[in-house]
Amino acid sequence: MLNIRRMNDHEDYELEIYLMRHGQTQFNVEGRIQGWCDSPLTDAGRLEVAKAGKRVADLKIKFDAAFSSTLHRTVETAHLMLYCAGQSDLPVTQLEDLREYHFGGFEGELSDELHQVVAETRGFASKEEWLEAYRHASYNIFVETVARLDPNETAENEADFLARLRCGLFQAIAESPQDRNARVLIVSHGMSITALLKSIDPTCTLYKSVPNACIVRLRYTMSKGLELISIGDQGLLTSKDRPKKQPITNVAKGLGYRR
Repeated sequence: MLNIRRMNDHEDYELEIYLMRHGQTQFNVEGRIQGWCDSPLTDAGRLEVAKAGKRVADLKIKFDAAFSSTLHRTVETAHLMLYCAGQSDLPVTQLEDLREYHFGGFEGELSDELHQVVAETRGFASKEEWLEAYRHASYNIFVETVARLDPNETAENEADFLARLRCGLFQAIAESPQDRNARVLIVSHGMSITALLKSIDPTCTLYKSVPNACIVRLRYTMSKGLELISIGDQGLLTSKDRPKKQPITNVAKGLGYRR
C-alpha cells in the first residue's frame, strides 16, 4: 500500500499559476474583434508559443496541470506550449468560463471601427483621446459601453464578465493538485487576463491586453488567496526571446508537432 502524505484542513498549500495569452491569430493581424468567435494561429503566433515552451523546458519548469478556454486558439496554444516544453503527455482541460469577453453583435468587426463608435458615443474628440482615457479608467468603460450599444443585446457587462472569469480560474485551481509548490498552466485571452489582473490589483496594469504569448505568474494560497508575482515574467520570457518575422522552424514543426 502506498504511503501518501495528506494535508489536513488547516494546512496551507501554494499553487503557482502560469496564466498565458494565446499566440497571435489571423484576426489579431487583421485587427478584428474575436471574442467568442475564433481564428487560427498564424505561423508567427505558433513560433512565439513554441519559443515560450522551449524557454519553459530550458528552465526545467514542470507543470502539474494544464487548462485552456474552449476556443481553439487557446487549445492549440496550450498543446503547442506543452509539446515544446517536453510535457505533451499532460492533458489540457478546457473550461468555457475562461473564454474571452463576448462582444455580441460586434464580433468579427474591425476593432478600430468599434473604438471609433465608442469614442463618439462617449463624446471624445478622437479615437486616440478615447483610448487614452480608457486605458487609465477606474473601471472597464469599454466593456460597459459595448454592452449598452450591442444590437444583439448579448454582449457581457463588466460584472458578468469578471464573475465568469473568476469562476473559471477558481475551477482550475480546485481541479489542480493541492500539493506544495504545484504549478499549473492556464491559457486564456487578452481582455480576460487583464480583467483578472485588475481584480487582483487594480493598479498593476492599464486596460490594455497583454501581448500574445505573454505569461503572467500568479500565486494562490488558501491563507492569502490570489497574488500577482509578475507580468510578462522577465525570468521566463525576455524581450530577446520574442520571435522575429520568420517561417516556423523545427522547434514547432520538424520535431513532429501536429496541430
